[in-house]
Amino acid sequence: MTFITPKAYISVITFISALILLSGCEPKDDPNLVPSYLHIEKMDLVADFSQGSASSNISDAWVYIDDQFIGSFELPATIPILTQGKQNLMIRAGIKLNGIGSTRSAYPFFTEIKREVNFIRDSVITLNDVFVNYHNNTVFPWMENFELAGFSIDTTSKSTVNISKTNDPSMIFPGYGGSWAGFVQLTADSSVFEASTKEKFTFPGNGSSIFLEMDYKINHPLVVGVFYTSSGMWVQRPLIVLNETDVWKKVYVNLSVPKYDTPNATDFQIFIGAQKESTTNDAIFLFDNLKLVHFNTSK
Repeated sequence: MTFITPKAYISVITFISALILLSGCEPKDDPNLVPSYLHIEKMDLVADFSQGSASSNISDAWVYIDDQFIGSFELPATIPILTQGKQNLMIRAGIKLNGIGSTRSAYPFFTEIKREVNFIRDSVITLNDVFVNYHNNTVFPWMENFELAGFSIDTTSKSTVNISKTNDPSMIFPGYGGSWAGFVQLTADSSVFEASTKEKFTFPGNGSSIFLEMDYKINHPLVVGVFYTSSGMWVQRPLIVLNETDVWKKVYVNLSVPKYDTPNATDFQIFIGAQKESTTNDAIFLFDNLKLVHFNTSK
């Protein structure tokens, strides 16, 4: 998996060097320093039925020219390219890792976009219909979209409320054909919500990428983490806290760390939970399109 630090995100060293040269040299003095421009408005996911919802939150484009990394750019972006003529362009879809804006990553499960582009200096090339797919060896051991009668996630013994679902048009996730969303409401200050997957999963080791994808809309912080067994002990490990949002958001939660630093861990279950704070009158949690995603390491 490729990560980028906040300082390196805005630009890369080679591009900074080019800008320094430009600041002391007029384009007419050196026409090779006149850039071409690549505009990318957005990138979307195309998924088939077996891969669940095509909802995505591709926030960045990681751009390569002839396999040379140009930089990572927040979308929409107009990207200066110091080249001209036909070039091999590759774009990787980037995400906000764990929903954190300062930590960006190229999402390993999405395919790269590869095109031959004829760049023209001082001109803008706009890419339209920029779509990615899941890689062929991506597997989805668990998905929950709340469209069926039963749930593959259930509350634990800690929970004082049940998990249900709603088809209220004002509350369900917009688009993508879904009619229901998971729904939890906490009213009393002592209320606790905690739910985990009914099934226990085997996570691949050897540094393999493991993620939870989830759409959510909440007015109260929500914890996301994993249960697992290690050396005969049952462990509950919170990983991130999602902050309240009045619009639907998608988060990509990195589940790789527990398996990386605890190689003998087994029987993983994903959990979500919250204890109501007195500052919130009624805590409302809506979620949809939950997916456990990793590569098929048996091939």
